[in-house]
Amino acid sequence: MSRWLHAREEDSEDELVFRPEGYPLPLARGRREIELRADGETFVARAPGADDRPVESSELDDYYVAELVEDRLTLKRGPRLP
Repeated sequence: MSRWLHAREEDSEDELVFRPEGYPLPLARGRREIELRADGETFVARAPGADDRPVESSELDDYYVAELVEDRLTLKRGPRLP
């Protein structure tokens, strides 16, 4: 699995953008993160908890991996189309 952090500064109206752990992102108090599984299509989502530490979350259950390139992963909402 690989860890990706939400780069909300780069989101568009219909997609969420994530960058790999270690990517230079602006400082932020708590970011959503996903652990991408080896298949490159499924993930475990985490959101900042009460003390800003990540806790498992279901808030991204309606999203799928739309694109994965070297240092950019995008999620889109809805069913994944074939």
